Amino acid sequence: MTDQIEKNFGKILAEDFETILEESYTDLDCLVNSNIVITGASGFIGKWLTFSWLYARQKLDGKGKILLTSRDLSSLSKLCESFEGGREIAYLESDIRTITIPKTFKPQFLIHAATPASAQLNKDDPTEMLSTIIDGQKQVLQQGMQSGVENILFLSSGAVYGTQPPDMRLMNETYVGGPSLTSAASAYHEGKRVAELLGNISADRGGLRFTTGRLFAFLAPYLPFNTHFAAGNFMLDALENRNIEIKSDGQSVRSYQYGTDLCVFLWALLNRGQSGEAYNVGSDEPILISDLALKIREIVNLHIDVSFQKRDVVKISSRYVPDIVKVTQNLKVKNRYDIAQTISRTSAWWQDSNKGIMQ
Repeated sequence: MTDQIEKNFGKILAEDFETILEESYTDLDCLVNSNIVITGASGFIGKWLTFSWLYARQKLDGKGKILLTSRDLSSLSKLCESFEGGREIAYLESDIRTITIPKTFKPQFLIHAATPASAQLNKDDPTEMLSTIIDGQKQVLQQGMQSGVENILFLSSGAVYGTQPPDMRLMNETYVGGPSLTSAASAYHEGKRVAELLGNISADRGGLRFTTGRLFAFLAPYLPFNTHFAAGNFMLDALENRNIEIKSDGQSVRSYQYGTDLCVFLWALLNRGQSGEAYNVGSDEPILISDLALKIREIVNLHIDVSFQKRDVVKISSRYVPDIVKVTQNLKVKNRYDIAQTISRTSAWWQDSNKGIMQ
């Protein structure tokens, strides 16, 4: 089995799937014997969850079934063929706002990960972004209750806090800030806030367990390398032998969690998270954007240069780093990979992928 997984996914991901199983053994031992729905399964996080569950199910001889939903599942279904038990995988292509869980599928768990993290959509059509998040959440909750789902894990965002105060080193779940309601660009942020509230109302009135993971920033295989994610853009420049040009003063502060740690956190939240609670998910290891670019150059490609767009008049730096004490202490999980390992593993995966490894 391991040889087949390594052939199709590469050495890095084969190691990652095994690490997730080791770190999440207790949670996955339960979850692979349960029926699960994952919405947004073809996205960055959806792939990590799908593959790590299928890997664990195969290794632990699990009896559970999985329903994967997304607007387009063609590429995902090909990758899922790498795992045994293909007949236990069901696929449903649908807009999240009209999703209907088949009556023949009886899920105990549901992970709602279907919101597009698209800065372009948020800018061009904020109303559509709001509709996707809020109407999608309503449909998921309705379908979850109708199909008998016991636990729902909703993947929200650290964006619900609004702007992190510059003197706040780590932002925790008790912070009551929020996005600006006078800006159309807040559609994604405010949509996630409303979606959280809808879920908690349903849990309060409907009796299901509803837990929220507030996700921050990530760097790992399957992360889009050519969108609005700075880390992905820097990686692609370095991997394709282009100089990294930072379109700011480089003084913004971020943190990046690796995909293996992300999965460990999310499987714990799904299985053991407290209903009605929100947990930050990410890394609490802060790094300047300028230092991130330099670190990527150091690890990935020393032959390129890093340049900065100096801003002498308006300071545009920001901070976006979570406090993760709640999830690490309450659920006994931890981050294994620092930023250097995260960059190195992601780079190695990309190079494997470009040698013909399936993506």
